[in-house]
Amino acid sequence: MTLQSLDVLGVFLFCLEIGITAIYMAYALRVYVFTAVLKRKSKTVPEDDCPDLRQPFVSIMIPTFNEPNVVDRILKACTSLDYDNYEVIVVDDSTDETIEKLRRWDRHPRVKVVHREVREGWKGGALNHGLKFLDPRSEFVLVFDADFVPPRDIIQRMLRRFTGDDVAAVQGNQWHILNADENWITKCVRTLTAITYFFDMVARQRIGGFTQLCGSVMMIRRKMLEEVGGFGTSITEDWELTLKLYKHGYRVVYDETIKVPCECPSTFRRFIRQQARWAEGHTRNFRRYFWSIIRNKKLSLVRKLDFIFVGCVFLLSLLFIIGQSAVLLEVVLGVFHQSPLPFSLRVLMTVVMGFAYPLSLRMGLLNDKAPRGKYSIIIALIMSYLLTPFIAYASLRGLLLSRGSFHRTFKTGRITREDLLPISLRSS
Repeated sequence: MTLQSLDVLGVFLFCLEIGITAIYMAYALRVYVFTAVLKRKSKTVPEDDCPDLRQPFVSIMIPTFNEPNVVDRILKACTSLDYDNYEVIVVDDSTDETIEKLRRWDRHPRVKVVHREVREGWKGGALNHGLKFLDPRSEFVLVFDADFVPPRDIIQRMLRRFTGDDVAAVQGNQWHILNADENWITKCVRTLTAITYFFDMVARQRIGGFTQLCGSVMMIRRKMLEEVGGFGTSITEDWELTLKLYKHGYRVVYDETIKVPCECPSTFRRFIRQQARWAEGHTRNFRRYFWSIIRNKKLSLVRKLDFIFVGCVFLLSLLFIIGQSAVLLEVVLGVFHQSPLPFSLRVLMTVVMGFAYPLSLRMGLLNDKAPRGKYSIIIALIMSYLLTPFIAYASLRGLLLSRGSFHRTFKTGRITREDLLPISLRSS
């Protein structure tokens, strides 16, 4: 390389670093704003503030694929709810002993079991197939993954949040707690998911941001679900459905108090594959729906801005890899440009960015009321850095490829917190 080309490369790398730093600074400031928002006392929904006291018919849908360790547990919980007008539809793609277990449940008066021979469209395809078997009276669809254990009053509590005609769906809190004490992986998962369900989504709900559906513990109005064409068939069908609902001018409500216990991935490989699927599908759908959301006149500026923050979240790993590679390339080639920012300001920015992520972890655990010292923030931070290259690669695939592959997270059925289960489901 000539000296002139090296100088041009140096300027480019410097500008790249500045741009990436600005993006990370924006996300860091967002954390501090959210922290301030959570310090304010939240408005609670009165117990008698239910807009529909006639007990509308609800269809609970459970997509299953080789779930022998948990299928009996979820069905026992879902057939023991304190509600009269509901049904349970299991859409099954299994090829193992789960099929035999479901045959016994098919005789239950509340349960319908629908078995698909071809696993087309993955989870979203299964849910769309299940819509064909809904009771004609059904007005709401409630979705659970097979490892969840809903409380007996789950339907009433979710119906209570449909307080406006534009509310198309309600998302409850996916409480990753059933096996959180199993090993260091599950403890890290518990810590990392606390950011989402006890910090980020809570703050986004309070500021009127872009609240999303998360695939389970979500209730949708049937008429609006049918209006937008049903569930998505991408590898992140929940995020795709969210985007379709907002595209039509509807909104999603999140309630952190509706906590439904579920399982944590218990091995690093399972957690990587789960996060990579989410990163790829999330980024791909963000790219596909970007302009339809941004140009939507029915959405507020705050909601659109939050949509950009949420949509780009997995791309931060890719930017981190690019930024570190730029620094390394500068060192190797010896091309440096002095930052125009004062040294004290650069130190301040570094501190602000450095403390933001640990703060969000801490706030998530505090709001989750997790025991101090039991779930290490330091280990969770290490886990996050280990995940970075996998998330970066997956989000890059989402940007460049039009289709991905669905890797289901295996459910072990292991429980380390039986005290969180209904008495009828405890082993002793």
